[in-house]
Amino acid sequence: MDNQTDKTIAIRPGVWTPLESTHFFHATDGAAADFPTVVKLKADEEFLHVSFVCEKDTYVEQNFYFEHNQPLYNQEVFEVFIAPGTADPAQYLELEINPNNAIWAGLISNPSRGDRSDISAAMVEPASSKILHSAEKGKKSWSGTLSIPWTLVSAEKATQYRINFYRIVSTQSQTQKDWKCNVDNCAFLCWNSTLSGKKPAFHRPRRFGLLTILEK
Repeated sequence: MDNQTDKTIAIRPGVWTPLESTHFFHATDGAAADFPTVVKLKADEEFLHVSFVCEKDTYVEQNFYFEHNQPLYNQEVFEVFIAPGTADPAQYLELEINPNNAIWAGLISNPSRGDRSDISAAMVEPASSKILHSAEKGKKSWSGTLSIPWTLVSAEKATQYRINFYRIVSTQSQTQKDWKCNVDNCAFLCWNSTLSGKKPAFHRPRRFGLLTILEK
């Protein structure tokens, strides 16, 4: 599927299903990125399970956030944005995990759907959210899982969701623990590119793909 169109994936409960592409795309212009990112999904009655492997990560050891709901997005992360239904969402769940197995969770309000900088987040307390998560560092790679409770995504379970997956990957060595990602030292990657132009941006819900939950 051409990366200029919204991606779609259909999954059957109880079966791991991989995303069609093992490469993400740059947020700015949609160009394919040379950082393999393997993602698989599985649904059950309680959770959406996400398994991921972030490859070609030379500087995976240089991530220094260890506590939940710290600003993990300042360094390397894997992210999921999801909302129920098929419309372009103005509210959605944002969930991040980093190589140290810290997570960031927030319910996002984005009334302009990315046209303005009027985005806000109601933070979710990980300890009471029922989110299950794991992360493990490898040699120039890292991997993990996220199990997202359907009840955290919406009050009523749906059969279709708008969804996107993101990855921030460091492209140069850092000497300070409080370093922050920018266009010069990191790549900002998407399953479905947000096509945000010169400045990378993930909060573009019109560019979310479509997830369909099939019957058993």
